[in-house]
Formats: sequence, structure tokens, C-alpha cells
Amino acid sequence: MKATKDAVVALAYQLRTEPTGPVMDEATADAPFEFLFGHGNVLEKFEENLAGKIAGNQFSFVLSPGDGYGELDPEAIIKMSKADFQFEGEDASHLIEVGNLIPLQDQFGNPFQGRITDISGEDVTIDLNHPFAGKTLYFSGEVVGVREAHETELQHGHIHHGGDHSHH
Repeated sequence: MKATKDAVVALAYQLRTEPTGPVMDEATADAPFEFLFGHGNVLEKFEENLAGKIAGNQFSFVLSPGDGYGELDPEAIIKMSKADFQFEGEDASHLIEVGNLIPLQDQFGNPFQGRITDISGEDVTIDLNHPFAGKTLYFSGEVVGVREAHETELQHGHIHHGGDHSHH
């Protein structure tokens, strides 16, 4: 079976942000990355590079920042006061450390994360850009499996691991 719309594709891969740089993300054949092809669950150009592949096919491709997670947006870098670090009304200043990912939520209560990039006095600088924004992405790996999606997976638009149909 080929990697086409409505197929579940399983990959072992490595992601680098430099051609021969350190591995920034990976999935192994024992614990592959799986997704429902053609349902917008992965980057469009990532999927395009895998179209038509079958189990056992190797792949290697490069995505520009524009085809990946976009360019760095300077407006997505914000400052917060240390006093604003609260969780359920309690002081959460123990989270304030350069490099930490911190949980945030928008005005509608939707969760997202930001990375602390600087602390200066009472000001904390947080980068809300995706960690791979502005970076060229170098993917390599192997298609370890392709199967037909179950009807519930097609209805829900994503895969279900081990028959689990719960939603998070």
C-alpha cells in the first residue's frame, strides 16, 4: 500500500536543523511516528515528500523555513513581569529559568507554550515562536508501515493507537 490520502503512515526518522548537525527530533522503528495521510496533521511539504512511498522506502528531504514552521516572528517575542507567573492563583516563579518551556493560555483558555529566552530584573522575555521557526529542516528516515485507516480514524481525522478512541 502507498502513502496516499486516508492511509496511516508509520515512519522512523531523524530531524536535523543543519545538514550534519545533531539530531533534534527522531522516531524509531520500534516507536514510529504515525499519522493519517491527507488530513492536515503534518506539514504540507513534509507529506508531499512522502507521497506514494511504501513500507521499506528510504527518504531524505529538506524543508525551507517557509515550508516548515515559518520565519521567526519578532512580534511573537513578549515580555512578562515575574509577578505574572501564577498557576491556579499560586506563585509559579520557580518556572522562571532561561530555556524553560512554560505553559500559557490565550484569552479563550487555549493552552500553548513559550520558551524563556531572557530574565532582566522583573522582566521575563518569552519567545512564542515554534522552536523550529526560522530553521531549515533536514529529514531522513524510512517508511516502516502503511495501512488502511479504520473508519473511526477517517471520521475523526486522526489515528487511534491500540484501538483507543478517546480524545484529549
